[in-house]
Amino acid sequence: MSNNLLNIGKSGLFSAKKSLETTGHNIANAGTEGYSRQRTIQTTATPIIKDGFVSGTGSVTKGTERVHDKFLEKRLNQTLSKKQFYQERAEQLSQVENIFNEIDNDGLNKTLNKFYNAFRELANQPENETLRSVVRDTAQLAVKDFHRIKKTLNEISTNIGSKIKYVVQTTNEMTKEISHLNKEIRALEVTGGQTGDLRDQRDLLVQHLSKNFQVTTYVDDKGSFVVNAKNVGTLVAGGQSIDLNAGPASKENSSSNTDGSYEVFFNDRPGFPVSNNFRTGELSAVLQVRNGDIRTLQDKIDNLAFNFINTTNSVHSKGFVNRDLKLGPNGEAPAFDLTGKTTGINFFAEPVSREGAAENMQLSDAVKEDLSNITTALKANSPGDNRIAIAISKIQHEKIYDHGRATIEEDYLKTIANVGLEVGKANFDFDQSEGILAQTRALKERTSGVSIDEETANMVRFQHSYDASARVMRAADEMFQTVLGIKR
Repeated sequence: MSNNLLNIGKSGLFSAKKSLETTGHNIANAGTEGYSRQRTIQTTATPIIKDGFVSGTGSVTKGTERVHDKFLEKRLNQTLSKKQFYQERAEQLSQVENIFNEIDNDGLNKTLNKFYNAFRELANQPENETLRSVVRDTAQLAVKDFHRIKKTLNEISTNIGSKIKYVVQTTNEMTKEISHLNKEIRALEVTGGQTGDLRDQRDLLVQHLSKNFQVTTYVDDKGSFVVNAKNVGTLVAGGQSIDLNAGPASKENSSSNTDGSYEVFFNDRPGFPVSNNFRTGELSAVLQVRNGDIRTLQDKIDNLAFNFINTTNSVHSKGFVNRDLKLGPNGEAPAFDLTGKTTGINFFAEPVSREGAAENMQLSDAVKEDLSNITTALKANSPGDNRIAIAISKIQHEKIYDHGRATIEEDYLKTIANVGLEVGKANFDFDQSEGILAQTRALKERTSGVSIDEETANMVRFQHSYDASARVMRAADEMFQTVLGIKR
């Protein structure tokens, strides 16, 4: 009887000791990122039947388990992915918005207004050389601003390529680490070891991976932990990881329709980009901004420049140069004189195509070299004729943009307004996603987090249990000694 009591006390002692170890481990990791609270699994030992009575034989400690909700973990990963998507989109679009900021300096709209106003001034004094110089200078300012906008958009697009490369690099590092942890977890499980801490590390890596793009995880029929990039493919399968790569692609393989833009593909399938397949996360955000928002703005600015050049040239080319011309016998003006062309002169260099019109925009060589080639007269040898200058100034208010529905100013301001709306929407979505993420984190913390107060109470309880089990063993020993004393 005393021997059985001794074993019961011993089992309680071991159980209390293991529970104290688990509690201490929880307290030590209260500040560890991604740590899930652990608890000792304790059950009653197999009872025995003696003298017709069922008697307990103490307790058995089967190990420890982490307090973890896999569905809540997946919800957290999805929330993280969405929050990172909106945050990155808001940051990238804010950079784009700054290009069109006309509060602190003269933007394109003000510059174009100056250009048309300069022609109005010239119309008042068509023979004034100084005003012709002002027209050329304001035109050059417009050219520079078109260059600035297109160049800055291209730079942001290029920087996104570097961002894509960095995200892919960090993704490969994390997938390799996840596959390594899979091997360690499998090896420990075979020997009956505890894998709670390693699983926490793996879950934390999956959380960080979710910031790059949306991921899904599951355990396959062979017991292997699998990580997928949603709508893309498998990145980790048990102890193996599949690398992604990022590099420049040809225009036909580019998701942004731009030669040399960075695309994402699997390392073993370089000819098949998967850039557009990623969902939410940082990678999807930058790709969406580059392929959608920036590409639309690049096309819009090119279209604006192309129409601005052609409408100005179409009017300007009808005028005659501001110098004396020798007329023909019927009063007709020659097409050329000793200086050069007398009419049909473009104000701007004619664009090769609509694409790239903004970045390639230049004044025509004739206007650069000679102010007299800035035409104001519709008829040769008419110094006071201002009909061409007036016609060019009136283009500002003609609805020839957006399929005849807007002036150049209205079309440009609409473009800026759309950028502002997208930035505002991205910031609103980001604020909302932050709140949802905070709620999800709080829920996970209540479920799996370590409460110092609770663990301290558990520690006191297990200390008393340990002390009480020791007293049971002492009582069993005293009973045993009493029995031995009777025999003496």
